[in-house]
Amino acid sequence: MPSDTSDAIPKFTQCEPTTEVLDYVDLVNLDLSNYDDLSSRAQLAKDLLKGVVTHGILTVSNHGITEERHNTHVDLANALLTLPPSKKRPYENSPQEEAQGRYAGFKPSCGLSTKEGFHKTVDHYNISVWDLASRSHPPLLQSRMIQVSELIDLVRRQVLEKLLHLVALILEVPEESILSTHALSNETTDYLRYIVYNPRPATDGKYRDLYLAGHTDLGSFTFTFAQPVSSLQVRVSPGEWKWVRYIPGTLVVNVGEAFELMTGGLFKAPVHRMVKPPEDQERAKRLGLIYFARPAGTQRLEPIDSPVLRRMGVDKPLDKKIYTMKEYLYARRHGYKRLDFDRDRLRQEGYHIDPCIKDAQGLETTSIAT
Repeated sequence: MPSDTSDAIPKFTQCEPTTEVLDYVDLVNLDLSNYDDLSSRAQLAKDLLKGVVTHGILTVSNHGITEERHNTHVDLANALLTLPPSKKRPYENSPQEEAQGRYAGFKPSCGLSTKEGFHKTVDHYNISVWDLASRSHPPLLQSRMIQVSELIDLVRRQVLEKLLHLVALILEVPEESILSTHALSNETTDYLRYIVYNPRPATDGKYRDLYLAGHTDLGSFTFTFAQPVSSLQVRVSPGEWKWVRYIPGTLVVNVGEAFELMTGGLFKAPVHRMVKPPEDQERAKRLGLIYFARPAGTQRLEPIDSPVLRRMGVDKPLDKKIYTMKEYLYARRHGYKRLDFDRDRLRQEGYHIDPCIKDAQGLETTSIAT
């Protein structure tokens, strides 16, 4: 992969996959190497429909993003997220941006709620798609923005746009009517996230075995690059969670609330969470990349005008109030639909503690990851 910097960064070595026998969810896989053949594309649309109505989460293989490119960004993520706090602070997400549901820059571990017994294990850096060039980044990232831009472009062209074409086939609507819902503009709130879940202290009895509580994402599709540390679980029924299997070279793709609203509930936004890894991976660093795709900020989150939705009787708005994507982000950030999906993991008063956080009210019960 072409490099736009001569400053080398250390290679990050991923841990081995777990050898423990876990209760895995059975997911649909979309093999995009079949996309160009029109008859195969129709089958892909059927497979996508099965995936989004069954669990709302699936895997995508042969997506066109090479292992070399992925590894380059994992190395970059590790270098970026291990910067000392003093070098992170100037690049933190501003309160104004966060209030609008726009995520850019660092959100240090101590910005996440642990008042209910969550260890402050997660740190991440978000890169807003719209202001790639105008926003200031740490020097080691700034010198590599060409690589970042290339990755974002590949995710959008090689994966997102193909899935949107398949959505148009599913809904029996013109492709442009779906593609236009995700047109790039100054209202675009898509972002790329470099994220790490650090191992917890040996005294982890003080913390619940949750790294990030159950939540749903806010956009259309979330693309998570597969990595070997098992931690992601999806809720398959009330109170029942299953692990998502690590399949090298794939993307894990889940539906977000925006597409659930735009399909009248046909597409399911799955509740998912991050839990403590299996014993043979407990001391491993879980490092990865996620791309959050969202409809344009002005897009109304109401059912698309689709003959399929009408035939199925799911062409009516799910919510009384119809928001635009931009309005919805603000509403969700300020308490709309605040839910708790992890009451099966109760906090023990006076035992599950983390002194780092003060006055973090309820963040663990919202879609803080999205």
